[in-house]
Amino acid sequence: MSEPFVPTMNCASFILPYPEEIQKKVGSKGMIFSFREFYLLLARQADGRDPKEAAELREISDYYPDVYRGEIMERDSRGNWVGDANDWDELTDEQKLHRGNANAAIAALDWLRYQLEGAAYEYDMSEDVTRVRRELSDISL
Repeated sequence: MSEPFVPTMNCASFILPYPEEIQKKVGSKGMIFSFREFYLLLARQADGRDPKEAAELREISDYYPDVYRGEIMERDSRGNWVGDANDWDELTDEQKLHRGNANAAIAALDWLRYQLEGAAYEYDMSEDVTRVRRELSDISL
């Protein structure tokens, strides 16, 4: 039997080591487990017996970042993962087109918002600005 090994940690996760025999079988030294997932797991277990404790554990989990394969993942305001900005070379041509189109659409909407904010102060255009803002809110996700 191997010596006991203390898990290593960083700000978002810890690595649970596998026994040597398992390391040889699977080719991995251990499992990465995020603090956030740990608290969410405890919250799911507490759901049935103590909903207040489960809510507190979920609140605690919000203080820790999301981790995917040991890397901290950022989320946008909608909860979607924000992609790595340095992965351009790894993308396929189709993914590059999609990202470019999405970035162009975001830039166009930012320009439109800027123009609407400036036009909102002109009395003659206030109805048009209100109509455009309502249309934009109807098509937003």
